[in-house]
Amino acid sequence: MAKQQGRVYLGYEEETIGEKNQTLLNYTVNKIGGLPNWPPLSNLHFSTKCPLCGLNRLLIVQCYAPLENSIYHRTIYIFACISPNCWIQSESWLCVRSQIQETVPTESSTIVVMPNVDTNLSWCNGADEWDENDNGDTANGNVMNVDNAQSPSNALQRQSDEDEESNSFELESVEQAFGNLQMFDAHNANMSPVQGAVGAIGAPVAAAELEGGDEPGLVTVDTPTAPNNDVEALLHQTAELPTDLRNKLMCGPLQFIPKYIFVEEEWKSTANNDDKVNELLNKYRRENEIEACSGDHVGGGGGGPEDEPYEETTPLHGDRMFHTFITRLQTNPGQILRYTRDEPPLLGAPLPSTASTPESPCVPTLCLRCGSRLICELQLVPQFAETLRLHPNNVYLSHLHFLSVLIFTCSQSCWHQSDTLVKETVIFQPEVV
Repeated sequence: MAKQQGRVYLGYEEETIGEKNQTLLNYTVNKIGGLPNWPPLSNLHFSTKCPLCGLNRLLIVQCYAPLENSIYHRTIYIFACISPNCWIQSESWLCVRSQIQETVPTESSTIVVMPNVDTNLSWCNGADEWDENDNGDTANGNVMNVDNAQSPSNALQRQSDEDEESNSFELESVEQAFGNLQMFDAHNANMSPVQGAVGAIGAPVAAAELEGGDEPGLVTVDTPTAPNNDVEALLHQTAELPTDLRNKLMCGPLQFIPKYIFVEEEWKSTANNDDKVNELLNKYRRENEIEACSGDHVGGGGGGPEDEPYEETTPLHGDRMFHTFITRLQTNPGQILRYTRDEPPLLGAPLPSTASTPESPCVPTLCLRCGSRLICELQLVPQFAETLRLHPNNVYLSHLHFLSVLIFTCSQSCWHQSDTLVKETVIFQPEVV
């Protein structure tokens, strides 16, 4: 995820990382879930324990993010606790940055062996002929050892006989099942032996007797049932993790199903592009005389401008920030994360603020290590939560959702020779209700 100035890179979910590709993973791979691939650092001590509940946290994403004109390989790891009470707390999330200096390979002579042009190539040399049958039959791709060699047509005939026998057995079972059915040919349900639809006998029915009037009779009364629980409290109640899953997290860290991340640059329409499109459109209209300039044109005397500018109205829900957030994401559908070191984050809700100064965000602005400015380098968007499935049973947890997860890092990416991992700032934004 090497950056260029003024650009935003988007991440998309790709294929699942299979067992055969596990050995190919390292700290330069962008991936979802799995286990962290640490660089070869000495004295690496890292605890995945959640400070709120003590459960082991899971790796959410691993992002390889080297900087231009830097001698370090640089990787960002994000962990989170999947407990429902901790998932929505920024304190339960953890982001660490690792850096390792790039080693310059020593100069060595490399000998490349070129193929001999005189070598005769024989395609499929020694391959078995399709019509050959060596001690078996390969019908349907399966090798069947038989005592007497038979032709492929006989083998296929034998297979079809077995299919016919199995099909006949299934047919007899179906016929037997249909024989147990009882059907009544009646035009009216009341003519059947069971006298149409019959309700439960002996069920208590509340009734009220009408006294007087022209139409005496019984009227059933539906007794309303009142809720026994506080519905509002139930809506705000947070479900706990299943007992077996919680016990596993107490013993050791689990993992989400690992998946690759595909990265490409965000497509953005600029004002220059819009001006060029309008210029070409006006030229096309003039050449083809689409717009009539005659005075008797319908509505020609209105006196208004020819092309009124588009005015963006406030959405019905009134949240212009959230509307802009969703519109920007829909421009590149399917994105799960955003990476940039030059542009501000795409916010769907205001950042946490203090009561005294509501306008200023309550997030650190300076690096506690070197005093440099902090930047939002990585952002997880709502679609990312849909990619998380627990390994190996592909279990989806319904409470794993968010509006944004913002990762603030040091703009200078400060690093000392004695460092192994550097902790970064995580801001969790829940969904807008």
